[in-house]
Amino acid sequence: MKIAILGSVALPVPPPSQGGTEWIAYYQAEGLAKVGHKVILFAAHGSKQGAYELVEVGGGDTVTGSSAKTPGRWPRDSFQVEELRRASVIPPSRSPFGHLEGGIHTSPLPSPSRRGDFGVMSLVESSRNLRRENVYLAQAVQQLIDRKNDYDIILNNMRGEAVFLPFAPLCGALGKPFVNVMHLPIFPELALLFKQYNTPIITISNAQRKDFPDLNYLATIYNCVDTEKFIPSTVASSEGPAASPPSCRAGLDGHAKRAPGSRHPLFSSDLGSDYLLMMGSISPHKNQAGAIKVAKKLGMKLILAGKINDQKYFDQLKRDIDGKQIRWLGELDFAEKLKLYQNARAFLFPILWEEPFGLVMIEAMACGTPVVAFGNGAIPEVVVDGLTGYVIENNSEEKMTEAVKNIDKIKRSDCRKHVLENFTVEKMIADYEKALLSLL
Repeated sequence: MKIAILGSVALPVPPPSQGGTEWIAYYQAEGLAKVGHKVILFAAHGSKQGAYELVEVGGGDTVTGSSAKTPGRWPRDSFQVEELRRASVIPPSRSPFGHLEGGIHTSPLPSPSRRGDFGVMSLVESSRNLRRENVYLAQAVQQLIDRKNDYDIILNNMRGEAVFLPFAPLCGALGKPFVNVMHLPIFPELALLFKQYNTPIITISNAQRKDFPDLNYLATIYNCVDTEKFIPSTVASSEGPAASPPSCRAGLDGHAKRAPGSRHPLFSSDLGSDYLLMMGSISPHKNQAGAIKVAKKLGMKLILAGKINDQKYFDQLKRDIDGKQIRWLGELDFAEKLKLYQNARAFLFPILWEEPFGLVMIEAMACGTPVVAFGNGAIPEVVVDGLTGYVIENNSEEKMTEAVKNIDKIKRSDCRKHVLENFTVEKMIADYEKALLSLL
């Protein structure tokens, strides 16, 4: 097959720090190329070149709360900025792009004579990131049109999928199916569009289909984890330190840069293995507050890690984050995440929304760490209750607390075995290959 994979315009593929969709898009592109298919990956500037052809589109700079710095991020390349200026798209002293901090939109622009300098502060509307991402999506559509003779089928991972749907029938008329991978929940307005265009949909869990059972579902394909990198500490000690993926760089922690190999300032050796762990973006639907309550009831340490999606919510959490029992480490590099996964007593996931999958859960289990999660969305499809952790019904913090007390009944080897049998890169790629071939 000749496959056009739409990865992400919001973050590079794979991402420098957090970004589950971007990792899956990377595994798709690399995996399908390695089994003999010709793959073109359309992804944000700063994405990794692999066994596939990479077409860079979009700035990779529209994710709320992400502090990871991407080298060569467009349009900070002076040549491309000058192209915009020569076309009179931007005035000499202003940047069309930037980032939002506390409601103030700052627009750094490198001077053509002083690469890397920052320009003036500008104030723009709060929807600028959304509007900019729509521009990037439009650019991706144009790339698909320009390269229409170079692929047989399109596999879309990009959020903002509705932008592509009116274009999909044109592809279908040319015998080039457009397949949409649902990394987020389906909502009514989007479902109406899917139905209108009869879009083939790949869900990442069966739970995603619950409210809209009559859409054109092609397959359910579970996400994967690289089981050669996410490994238990016993494997790491016998094989030597686990190497960081090429795309992950030491020093990207959501705060300040650190020298390669240096430790996070709150990453203390006194943690041992008697701590609970929760990783994920700081946001009410992730419910870090619930994890804090459970840890306090148990008198156990809790490590929180992840970018801040909701500053007001984080400000509420800060009342309990004391740097001793409750710690927040921001976005972490791979080596730090791996160590935390490997040594945690349990991974808590008290999510309050209909979770589409939960990539962090299989990362934890691949490292041998059991998961205790509220049973919303895909959780029962990912965690085997009583074998790889506990699935908690009715969002009960009391039951989650009791489950953690029984966590030693879970064999860490069973957690990893479950991942090896169900969530490997190889299995996911085989499932995508089968699904896509069925349309050609």
